[in-house]
Amino acid sequence: MATTVHVNVHAYTTTHVATNLIRSLKQIVVACGLDASKLLGIWQILERGVAVWLGDGHLRRLILEVYDPATKRLATRFDFEIDYGYHALGNGDLWLDPDTVNYAVRKCGAVPSSCWYDILAQAAPGHRHVDGWTTGILRSTAGLRRRGVGAAVGGGNLGASLNYWRS
Repeated sequence: MATTVHVNVHAYTTTHVATNLIRSLKQIVVACGLDASKLLGIWQILERGVAVWLGDGHLRRLILEVYDPATKRLATRFDFEIDYGYHALGNGDLWLDPDTVNYAVRKCGAVPSSCWYDILAQAAPGHRHVDGWTTGILRSTAGLRRRGVGAAVGGGNLGASLNYWRS
């Protein structure tokens, strides 16, 4: 007689990736010398939205825009690109690579201390509404170039790679 056990890791994976995407945003904010209190004040709202859209398969990109508050012009940007087929045969491993995040911040360069930041999510059409999230428009990336640094967080078939924008 054989015994078979099947575990659905989707919920665990979604929670892990959502939590660590927000944690990585905080790591970027702090490493750039920006005020993390804004992020801490909306942590639950961020986590709830990211977890819902990841779970539904609607989250495409989580974005941190760093901009000059006087001109509203983008100084830099960090994008977490979501990959729902990251490791199709994944065994349920959950991981985070904070060194990838640190590397992106170092390569991006110094951010003026006067900068502010916003966090935006790009979700696929048909995504659910999540309280605390509103629609927004991305700032222009004119004059900036996008550079990738690789995978930053993942679990099972769900992963997120990190890109940064700089002049």
